[in-house]
Parts: sequence; structure tokens; C-alpha cells
Amino acid sequence: MKKILAYIVFAFTLFAISSCNKTEDTFDAAARFEEEKGIIATYAKSKYPNMNISSDTTGIWFEVMNPGEEGSYEYKVVDTIYNGYNTKMIRPADITVRYTGKLISNETVFDSNTSEAGMSGKTTDYISAWYYAFMPKSIGEHKIGGLTLKGLQKGSKIRIITPSYFAYGNRSIGTIPANSPLYFEIEVVSIKDHNPNK
Repeated sequence: MKKILAYIVFAFTLFAISSCNKTEDTFDAAARFEEEKGIIATYAKSKYPNMNISSDTTGIWFEVMNPGEEGSYEYKVVDTIYNGYNTKMIRPADITVRYTGKLISNETVFDSNTSEAGMSGKTTDYISAWYYAFMPKSIGEHKIGGLTLKGLQKGSKIRIITPSYFAYGNRSIGTIPANSPLYFEIEVVSIKDHNPNK
């Protein structure tokens, strides 16, 4: 009987400890998003007075420093089979960019590529904030939610400040602490339709 009672006490203790840990470890992304809004607004207004907050619910602040070559790239929604279903998706683009990323908490540069060659990838390879930066507000009747009317073009230069929700969230990545709003300056060297054979 004593052994059974000891097991019951042990099991209850483990349950209580795990319950406490679950409560303490629960992350409220919506609350953090709201908290960061004020932090980002204060930073943007003091450092970059020409920045505006996006008109949607992303909480991303942005400033287009150079609109680029108008009409150099056209964003399209295409019919796609995704997970066995017919749907419409935005056609990805191959991009080459020069960029700098820094923490707004202390302005430490955590990543940068300002070389002549820049960095290449496709629009779907990066954090959500970059996706919103590149995409237009809408494509035809499809509301996309991008930051600019026609999306970034060749030669475009933009600065953005994003809540951590659209960057790395509550994960630490390299020198980026968890829950970090981030600043990016992005220059589009080239943009073209994605070539899946690259």
C-alpha cells in the first residue's frame, strides 16, 4: 500500500510540475504582437520619420526609397495544384538583392550582403516580412496584402521594420534574440519569373 501511495504521490508531483511548466512556457503571440507595435512605432518615428505603417494588420512599417523600374516585373496569380487541390497561388519570383538587417533594440547588424553580386533566392525563401515587402497590395481581384501598390521592381529600394511575428517569432536564430522586431533595408538588383530548373 505504501508503494502504491508513493507512486500516486510521485505521479501527482510530476503532473503538477509539468502543468506549471506548461503554463510558464505558454507563449502568447498576439500579446507580443501588440506589445511590439508601440516599440516599433517609437523607433520608426524617431529614426525614420518618412516611414509609414502598412494599412493592413501586419504592423510592418515601411518607406520606399526608390520605386525602381516601373513595369520591370509583373506579379501574377496562377492556377496551381497544391496538396491535391486546385487553387490559385502567387507565382514565385527569382530575386537578387542587396540588404542589411539589424536589431532595433540596439541597432546591431546581424546580417548583410551589400556586395555587387548580392544574394539570390526566390520570394518564397525568406521570412514573411520580406514576402509582404515584395508583393503588391493586390493582383487583379485577389487581395494579397503587400506593402506597395505594384510590388517591388528591379531597382526598388525599401526599408521595413517588422514585428517578430513576421520574422523569427519567439525563436532565437544566430545572433537574433527571440521576440526581436527587425529592421531591413533591401535593394532589388534583379527580379524575374522563377525558373524551377535553376
